[in-house]
Amino acid sequence: MDLAGIGAFSAATVAALGVSAAVVVGRWQLRGALRGAEETGRAGVAQAESTYRAALDAVRIEADTAHLQWRRGIRRDAYTGFLLAMTRCVQTAEALPRNRIETTQVLSVAEAELTQAKNDLSTALWVVKLEGPTTVAENAASVFSLLCELTEALARKAESHRAASTLHYLSLSNPQAGELDVALMGLAVAVDETGYNARTGAVDPPHEEVAEGVERARELYGQLSDVIGTYEWVALLNEALGFFTDPEVLSRQLSSAVEQLLPACRQALDAASSTDDLSP
Repeated sequence: MDLAGIGAFSAATVAALGVSAAVVVGRWQLRGALRGAEETGRAGVAQAESTYRAALDAVRIEADTAHLQWRRGIRRDAYTGFLLAMTRCVQTAEALPRNRIETTQVLSVAEAELTQAKNDLSTALWVVKLEGPTTVAENAASVFSLLCELTEALARKAESHRAASTLHYLSLSNPQAGELDVALMGLAVAVDETGYNARTGAVDPPHEEVAEGVERARELYGQLSDVIGTYEWVALLNEALGFFTDPEVLSRQLSSAVEQLLPACRQALDAASSTDDLSP
């Protein structure tokens, strides 16, 4: 082969090697580019996932906060409704007519209003029990129990006031009514001085002075049964015997129970977790 042929062959060989080298370099560059793209893709996916999780967490926190506020609002309404129903019940019982001149219709309306107030209070208590928590529900139940006792005591007190008003009015023209009035006052004094408790009278016989006072009052009432009704007589006798708990005592007990209820309500409303203190 002459020099020209050798030169041509060498040039071809060099060209072939250059092409191969270019191909290899190109593959390396492609692999590098693909690897870079893959790294970039992973970073982008990771960033997208992080952004998504952050957005999801933000939405979840916002939803939890909204739910917490909603639960607090529901409970606040339940507690407020119970306390307002309690106040209305006491006011209705305290407003019961105490004068003998009140007509039957007026008395019936007043008693119906008291019954409705107690029913409203019972409904409010069930709402508190439903919303919880247990501590508040138990304290509210104690308040409800004492309030029922207080309303009954106030109702009995109103009855005895009306009966006493009737007896006093009769005593202005009927000497026997005056004697019965004096006898009942004497009986009340004997009960107070002897410490007799009519509520335990079934197992604790009354003091002799008390027994004599009751017998004397019954004799006088027998002479007035045509002008003093049975309900009025029972109310007068029970009042003299101190058969019912004094409303003032029950009122103080109720105030104490409410003072225990209020902190429990505040604690439930201030709860920081919707899964702890805000659970029923």
